[in-house]
Amino acid sequence: MNSLGPVIWLLAVILSLSVIGGGECSDYRLSRNVLPTFYDLTISLRGDAENPEEIFDGEVKITLHALQANVQQITLHKDNIDILSNAQLYNDAGLIVEDIVNTSMTYKQETQQLTLHLEQPLVAMQSYVLLFKYTGIVRTDMTGLFSASYIEEQTGKTKWMALTQMQRLNARLVFPCFDEPALKAKFQVHIGRPNGLNAISNTKLLETTDDGHNRFVDHFDVTPLMSTYLLAFMISDYKARGNLSDFAVVSRPDYYNKTQFSYQVGQQVMSAFGKLFHQPYPDLGNQALLYASSPRFPHNGMENWGLILYKDAVLVQDPGYTDGWEDQEYCIRILAHETSHMWFGNSVTFKWWSYFWLNEAFARYYEYFMAHQLYPEYQLDEQFVVRQLQMIFATDAIATAQPMTSSEESIQTPSEIGWKFSSIAYAKGASIVRMWHNAMGAEKFENAIGNYLKEHHLGNTEPNDLFAHLKENWAAHETLDLDEFFYDFTEQVGYPMIIVNISQDHQIITLRQKRFLLNPGDGSDADIRYTVPITYTTNLSPNFQNLTPEMYFEKSRDMVNLNFNDPIEWIVLNLRQSNYHRVFYDTELLNRIQGALTKTGHSGIAVENRAAFIDDLFNFASIGSIDYVEVFQFMEYMSIETDYIPWYAAFLGMTRVAKRLTPEQLPNFNKYLSDITDAVYKKLGVSWSSKDKVLDVYNRNKQVAWLCKYQSEDCNNQVWEKFEAESEKPSPDYRETFYCAASRSGGYERVLEFYEKEVDPSTRELLWRAASCTREYGKHYHDKILGNALSVSLKTIGLAQLYEQNPDLVTPIFKMMTEDITQLANSLDSWQKTAQALSDLADYFTTREQQTLFSQFIEESHMLFGSSSDILRKAMTTVDSNLEWAELRLGPLGNYLIERNSAGELAVAATMLLLISTFLSLWAI
Repeated sequence: MNSLGPVIWLLAVILSLSVIGGGECSDYRLSRNVLPTFYDLTISLRGDAENPEEIFDGEVKITLHALQANVQQITLHKDNIDILSNAQLYNDAGLIVEDIVNTSMTYKQETQQLTLHLEQPLVAMQSYVLLFKYTGIVRTDMTGLFSASYIEEQTGKTKWMALTQMQRLNARLVFPCFDEPALKAKFQVHIGRPNGLNAISNTKLLETTDDGHNRFVDHFDVTPLMSTYLLAFMISDYKARGNLSDFAVVSRPDYYNKTQFSYQVGQQVMSAFGKLFHQPYPDLGNQALLYASSPRFPHNGMENWGLILYKDAVLVQDPGYTDGWEDQEYCIRILAHETSHMWFGNSVTFKWWSYFWLNEAFARYYEYFMAHQLYPEYQLDEQFVVRQLQMIFATDAIATAQPMTSSEESIQTPSEIGWKFSSIAYAKGASIVRMWHNAMGAEKFENAIGNYLKEHHLGNTEPNDLFAHLKENWAAHETLDLDEFFYDFTEQVGYPMIIVNISQDHQIITLRQKRFLLNPGDGSDADIRYTVPITYTTNLSPNFQNLTPEMYFEKSRDMVNLNFNDPIEWIVLNLRQSNYHRVFYDTELLNRIQGALTKTGHSGIAVENRAAFIDDLFNFASIGSIDYVEVFQFMEYMSIETDYIPWYAAFLGMTRVAKRLTPEQLPNFNKYLSDITDAVYKKLGVSWSSKDKVLDVYNRNKQVAWLCKYQSEDCNNQVWEKFEAESEKPSPDYRETFYCAASRSGGYERVLEFYEKEVDPSTRELLWRAASCTREYGKHYHDKILGNALSVSLKTIGLAQLYEQNPDLVTPIFKMMTEDITQLANSLDSWQKTAQALSDLADYFTTREQQTLFSQFIEESHMLFGSSSDILRKAMTTVDSNLEWAELRLGPLGNYLIERNSAGELAVAATMLLLISTFLSLWAI
């Protein structure tokens, strides 16, 4: 098990590492003169199952080799662990070569590097074993080896457990190691534990031995070659659904009957990936794949090879509470994401953290598209556009945007590495992968990815390794420079907007490009250009299925023309928003597109494009390229729109605008909202049904939340009638929205009663939020928020709900809170928290009168807040900025809503007069 292994394998690893050496940094990167190949690791917990101790005992034997002659020191990582006595170095015959005393070790805290100075140089290519005995800390901060606990349902006892989180740089908290992703090795883990607990790790359990004194040691199989950050183990009293040597979901015994769904999904996902990549999971080198849940975990999931750790909420579906459509979708997506990492990240790993997207871009992509393949009812291919691509556009349009790929030299320190763990790696990365897939076609893309995974199995890669396979499978195109195309979207920041103009004869479309920036004056480079795939269709022969680019807009060109033999009525670019750019249509084209959308079936225009029109328009308006009036005029077509995807984009876009509307403007906004939601509201209503389609469930949530919040009389009346007549609980997806609307429309006392009786903690908080939607703000504030029965956290949540869910009541709520500010500070146990609560409220101010009230309050009361008065002053600056933005951007919109609604009322009056006149004339006859 500790043997050298095949010489060919070693030479391959050395070759791989030689590429990385060029990016070394002497301060933070380990030298490449010593290579680890095997870790024999023993971790022993102290204490017993009911009384764990904070210290653990460790022993690690690291098999390593010098890659060159005259190596006289070994440098590796450790952090917050104490080496006991000396370290020993053995040769491959098991004979001690050197006893390395503490005085021969030096440690740099900044780089977390331990250097062992040897008396004799290592012999190149000879196998050695380095032994450390040490102690470490069972932490509480969810890094390294940390503790968690839960309350057993039947007994009320506290149950303890310990588990690991090694990513990013936390393996060094658990054992001395070469803690860099390219320094792969095999691991064998042994866990010493008290009786009453059990252990799981990356691989299957081989045997358990009795260590005496009511303690046992679990011995696990050797792992595949892998990076240190993927090592994992967990010690608990958990129970497995399935076979621990094959596939299982591991959770606390109370949850055993609540993991059927995640177990089923996991089996499907693992099998589907094996078929897609032509590499079944066991062929990667590990027979076992375990999903384990934890009451405390820093992420949704962590892709440790063979032992994926998740938050409880991912794996556990509690009937009637956490088994709604949204809960199940969450489970499906996260399981697909983390399981894909067994191929992308574990089998094939990035060479350095600067290439982190090589893991996460594919995991996020398959999170949606493998899940869509297995569970098409969630329409995750469409949801991807609004929840990932359109979401990341905002992050990628500011001065602090980072490229997907950074140079190795620029990513060295822990904070620099942490910087790469951004949504750019995940959401932009997935969007770019989707663009490649659609441009290449599914067959060519899958061939490229399959070949990439096979060639680099158990290895480390950089982007060029992936690009080589993409280029090999990409269809030839006379003008496309693939190297430049890949560079533009992975090493450059940002993305373009394509500006579209139509000629007078409607036969020529002119395209120009510029970088889209949310704030052109923020220091961003506005001159960046991109190689842009161009897809389009027209009214002459609409086809939204062919996503192969018609052409590529080279970055060196200023303008491109599309010529048509016959005049066109309309054109849509970026079909299904497949490519990573926005589209700015001239006014004539935009009007023609809106006309097409008002026709039967929206003229066949895809839902993704309907969402793209709306998202683009709101963003163009936010930077002043168009006026919000144009956006709201365009959205008039939505009075016949019933699909969720465009509505998702619309509600997201309207969020910022609605938040800035004054109390006087809100009634006109409510009228507009009621008009454009006419068709979808009639279709969905306020009632739920087991026959609802998934996206209809999501859509109803949005519609009812918005319409009732902005005081649609029909919405509030229907909710109230349903609430009064219905004893059945709403579905889990809809529960908070419905009870919030019910509380607002008169059901406050009853919703509060539900809250008082509920025992499930998460549902109890949901009901508190819902009760806090009430318009009886004075009663709720004085009876509940100022009382002593609630935690400060719930009080601040309740306060926020009062004004967020009743935007027309912001002023009276502020006056109520500040009438006796000391009383509120006592209730929140802190002037700092009180200042923050006022600051949060002030973000909803929309008038100069509110600003004056706030200014006067600060002037009169700032001394009470001490140093926390700075929070109030910063809030005042934000209020100023918000009001200036609204006055600059929303003045014409307010006038438009008034005129529009007045015109509507006049039209209704004219219709009534015509009917009366007709009736009278008939009567006269």
